[in-house]
Amino acid sequence: MSNILRAQPGRHRRPWRTRIFGAVAAALGAFAFTLSSYSLSMGHEGHDHDKPAPLNLPIAPRVIAVTPEYELVGVVSGDDRLTVFLRRFETGEPLQNAKLGVSLGDNRVEATRLEDGVFEAQAPWLNAREPIDLIFHLTLPGDQDILTGTLEARPTATGNSGAPTLGQGREIVISLVAMTLGALLALFAMGQRRTHRAPADTAPPQLQPARSETSDTVSQLKRRVSTLAGACAILAFGLGGDARAAEGSVALPSVPASMATDAPQRMPDASLFVPAATQHLLAIRTARAEETRAPKTLQLVGTVIPDPNSFGRVQSGHAGKVVGAEGGLPFVGMKVKQGQVLAYLQHQLEAYNKGNLQAEIAELEARIALQEAKLARYLAAPLAIPPIRIDETKGEIQALRNRRRQLTPTLAEKEAIQAPIAGIVSLANVVSGQSIDARELLFEIVDPGRLWIEAIGHKPGLTTNLKRAVAITNAGQELSLEFAGLGLSLKQQAAPLSFRITDTVEGLSVGQPVTVILQSELEVIGIVLPSSSIVRMGSGLSAVWVKRDPERFEPYTVRFEPLDGQRVVILAGLKPDMRVVTSGAALLNQIR
Repeated sequence: MSNILRAQPGRHRRPWRTRIFGAVAAALGAFAFTLSSYSLSMGHEGHDHDKPAPLNLPIAPRVIAVTPEYELVGVVSGDDRLTVFLRRFETGEPLQNAKLGVSLGDNRVEATRLEDGVFEAQAPWLNAREPIDLIFHLTLPGDQDILTGTLEARPTATGNSGAPTLGQGREIVISLVAMTLGALLALFAMGQRRTHRAPADTAPPQLQPARSETSDTVSQLKRRVSTLAGACAILAFGLGGDARAAEGSVALPSVPASMATDAPQRMPDASLFVPAATQHLLAIRTARAEETRAPKTLQLVGTVIPDPNSFGRVQSGHAGKVVGAEGGLPFVGMKVKQGQVLAYLQHQLEAYNKGNLQAEIAELEARIALQEAKLARYLAAPLAIPPIRIDETKGEIQALRNRRRQLTPTLAEKEAIQAPIAGIVSLANVVSGQSIDARELLFEIVDPGRLWIEAIGHKPGLTTNLKRAVAITNAGQELSLEFAGLGLSLKQQAAPLSFRITDTVEGLSVGQPVTVILQSELEVIGIVLPSSSIVRMGSGLSAVWVKRDPERFEPYTVRFEPLDGQRVVILAGLKPDMRVVTSGAALLNQIR
């Protein structure tokens, strides 16, 4: 009994260790819960769904001030220097002949004008480490205005406010968890050594139940320690991964106070951050969207063709050899006059035909000589020969001479090739000494002041309610057209339309493709913008860039129709009073 009573105190030491393990586990759970709450608060600190998307890269501190007429962006470009960009709010044009003063309380400095719309202010109080409220005094030849804004705080030397970052805090937590886990494992090892010290065969039989109860307690402690160790390992692994992720995403490098750090950025929501300096360099211009009435239009594919009455082709009447004129052969682009000799065509005969022709000429010459001798005898005895015989002989001699005259040029003379109309040589297919066949094309002459446009239309009633027609070249040149007629014979399952070009335009070529725009008397309601506002997005859809803030732009997908060569009509996708980029939209679309 005494041994049993001595064993009783040992039974009370086991629950004491259990209570220690439970307390440590509860403390770790509470600490993990606190850390989770801290992580969530850090992840959502400062998050506002109404604000624009955060920037991908840090930028220099800046001040923004906007009025209904003007827009100002000031960027820190030195320790005590501020670069200011001034533009008109609606168009984005830099202000000309303007003066600017910057003041903070009673302190004021006059900004130096670098160029139109760009100023530089320098003062010691601009180097404040806290946000400061600035007042800008704008003076124009015919206007004055005051703009106010808050200059953002400058970043500290280390790039943060001195508080530990989320990654640093989690590293501390990982160290604490590892230390706690090591202490638990050491405590468990000590308990195991103390359990194995008592020999199993020296215990009296009365203590066997107590030993069994002790084994159960130890097994339970083992399970608890194993569970606690696993939980700590999982917690440490999760915190370690979060800390590694936080090292690359949360801790930002220090930002030098220089305007050179401002780079254009494309946000995940496809919007753009374009610094004022970049906008000034790219000459970004905007216009306020206004609904108006515009004629309904139809776009066709057209081609430049010559006027049928001002187009000539030169072909050979028979085979021969080309001989150059006095000034040489014509070349492409040469101006010629109507009836001007372009070249000579020397007749070229085969040997058999040439021999027959020479024999015929020789026969004619012999007959002419015989008739001349006969006429001489008749004239020697005029009274013996009737006068009618003398006249017949003279007539036959004249007929033989005329026939010989017609055959002789075929062998020796050249045929002149003349220009049928006045214009410019657009095609020259011959060189000196070239042998050509009959009806071969030699030259083409076009009058550049009289050209037409032929378009292909697939819809019926294209000319119904036609008000105006224009053609646009690939270079953006606009041509005014006059409707000439509609063909009844289909080409490519479409009706051909002919238009006269009423303007005198240089640089057009026959066969050049153009875009024909037909304006109807019917009207549509839309927003008229320059054609340069339309850009093609990566999805293949047409869009425009809208300026939301002084340095923020957003894309808007639109549906439009061409109005003329320089403007389009936005039918859907925009709302009135939006500031749409009209110049430099293609450059903005290239920002990645």
